[in-house]
Amino acid sequence: MLRRFILAALSVVLITGCAPTGGLLVSDDAKGVGGNLFVETASDGSQFLVLDGEITAETSFSFLALVEQADVEGLVIAQSPGGSLLASHQIGREIKARRMNTIVLVSCISACVDVFVAGRQREMTEIAELGLHSATDREISYEIDRRYWGEMGFSRVNEQAYQVPNNKLWVITAKRARELRLATNIVRAEG
Repeated sequence: MLRRFILAALSVVLITGCAPTGGLLVSDDAKGVGGNLFVETASDGSQFLVLDGEITAETSFSFLALVEQADVEGLVIAQSPGGSLLASHQIGREIKARRMNTIVLVSCISACVDVFVAGRQREMTEIAELGLHSATDREISYEIDRRYWGEMGFSRVNEQAYQVPNNKLWVITAKRARELRLATNIVRAEG
């Protein structure tokens, strides 16, 4: 099951190579389900859920509604600049509760990493990068993030992220993410 999920996700990597610069990374055939979530269909007919864009309250609502109605094995993160801290925590907690897998294809920044780290299996392509920094409103968000990242088992990484000013970015390569245990595996894109 996990292997099929990874193979399907890698097919999106091949699609992204053909995507127009600055455009969405999902294929033209992807079905939008709301909140920058899309259902992609692989060549073998299997379907998978893709996050391609900002995380909003609508992303959380759409994600939670979809996983209630369908058997979703995991979430493919094509690219996301982050977004709503609370929405990302809602999605992340649901991913963890359902023991779903996550994979990052290209980039996962800020609140997106909160979603990624919730996965049971957390895969990254070898070209993927994560980006972390402190929250805009440190006084309120620090305590919320501290609790969340503690639940996910990554308190130390959260503390390091809060050393980075909000207007800067701690870029974490796939190799470094594996060393920090944020990623459980690095997947090679072959094609």
